[in-house]
Amino acid sequence: MNESCIIPTSPLLLNLSHVLVCVTAPVYISTCYILIFKCPAFFNQYRSVLLRHIFTCIFMEYFMDIIWQLTVVVPYSALCSMGLGYQYSVLMFSIVVAGLCATGISIMHMFEYRRNAVTDDSIKVLKRVITGVKYYHYFMMTSCMCLLIASYSHLADQKEFKMNIQSKFGSLPSYIWCDNCMFINTDSTTVLIFVGLAASSQPLAAVYFGLSVYASKLGLQKLRNSLSQKTISIQRNFLYSLYLQTAVHVIFISVPLGIFFISFIVYIPQSAMCKNFKSLKFQVSIFSDMSYILVAMCTQHGSLSTLALLMSNKPLYSVFTKTFLRMKLNLRGADRVSALEASSWYRSATSPNRERIVK
Repeated sequence: MNESCIIPTSPLLLNLSHVLVCVTAPVYISTCYILIFKCPAFFNQYRSVLLRHIFTCIFMEYFMDIIWQLTVVVPYSALCSMGLGYQYSVLMFSIVVAGLCATGISIMHMFEYRRNAVTDDSIKVLKRVITGVKYYHYFMMTSCMCLLIASYSHLADQKEFKMNIQSKFGSLPSYIWCDNCMFINTDSTTVLIFVGLAASSQPLAAVYFGLSVYASKLGLQKLRNSLSQKTISIQRNFLYSLYLQTAVHVIFISVPLGIFFISFIVYIPQSAMCKNFKSLKFQVSIFSDMSYILVAMCTQHGSLSTLALLMSNKPLYSVFTKTFLRMKLNLRGADRVSALEASSWYRSATSPNRERIVK
């Protein structure tokens, strides 16, 4: 990379995400090891769903940290690539968008699996509504990717848009003009439609998750009379663990993205910059440091979600402590999971027109 294209920053902030990736790597390793080699027999099918989600998170984390290595330059809201793929910043951005879509789909699959495990045909209408919302969300994500492909040339040709940014903020740093730095070109109608569609897909995903939570609660209530308390307890734990995983994703992705778009919309005019130069310089320094933290949040959402799974899912946590920490857990009877109990849960949960409760 040309020296003029390197963004000046402190080594600590520049390597923050690298350090976090090294710190969180054991989380992925231990969780995958437990799911692949130490997984309880009744957990096998749900294990496949979890592993697909975790592998998606691993790809996103290491791609963003090593290949893209995003740096958000404020107050311009420029997306600058400092990683191995710095020459293809628009392509890197497109792959990350596709990765976020894949992450969302994997979360929806986890909700679908857990919902089907505790519901039957008594809520057929609600399940059809949820399925319709799911496929409509798939359609919106597919449309987003098609629009992103259609707007690739608008995102790649940044010269005119960068000149418009310069007219707003004044003279831009030299590295902004390099190909490794790009903006979301809102002068393009196609890009604007893409941004609007991507933003509107989030409330739709929230509707899907909300309906899935409601359906799962209804299913558990109906199963109270036909299943043991142990089975109900473990199924409730699976659901709460999934809710916690999803909350981590929502917080650590939505907050950085929301702040990014706000910073892109709200800017300080050149006249205000001249009047309050010292104060502005201090504020820009603070926001610049914060941008590295927000990027690290977005990069680490997968590992934190995996950690939430490992700590909140009782069967996995039990195996983890016995395998790695060599601790004897004083679990209550309702929390113990064995193959015999899994078999009894399956027999008690299986009936005509009812799906498996434990797989």
